[in-house]
Amino acid sequence: MTNDCYLIVTYFLFAIASLSLGVAAYRVLRRPFEAVAEAVAGMRAATLKRTLALSITLAAVLGFLSVSYLDCNKGYDEIVKDRSYMDQINRQQLQHAGNWIVFAVLAWGFLVVILLAVWRRKKQEEARENDAHQ
Repeated sequence: MTNDCYLIVTYFLFAIASLSLGVAAYRVLRRPFEAVAEAVAGMRAATLKRTLALSITLAAVLGFLSVSYLDCNKGYDEIVKDRSYMDQINRQQLQHAGNWIVFAVLAWGFLVVILLAVWRRKKQEEARENDAHQ
């Protein structure tokens, strides 16, 4: 396989691998998040679930795309000649996709904590109102 073909094939393979990381992260988090979203958000749970899927997979793709093959010192011809450099960039693409997924999961974690705190306060206020009426 020529280095030009190698560059194209590995680029798309690692793009698929990065997207797969995002989908896998979503699949792992889907059920626990659904339970929290349905308990806290009620009618808006479906929107939250769709947004979770979109944000996790989008984070993986954006992390992948954040790595560039082009360097200040290397042009296309030099990049294509150096397979080890292409492999290094592919590893960086997966690493950045993973980092972005982690950041997205942390952001959703903070959102869930805030939603649960609001939900708890709302339940406590409802309980106080019920006790006051009795």
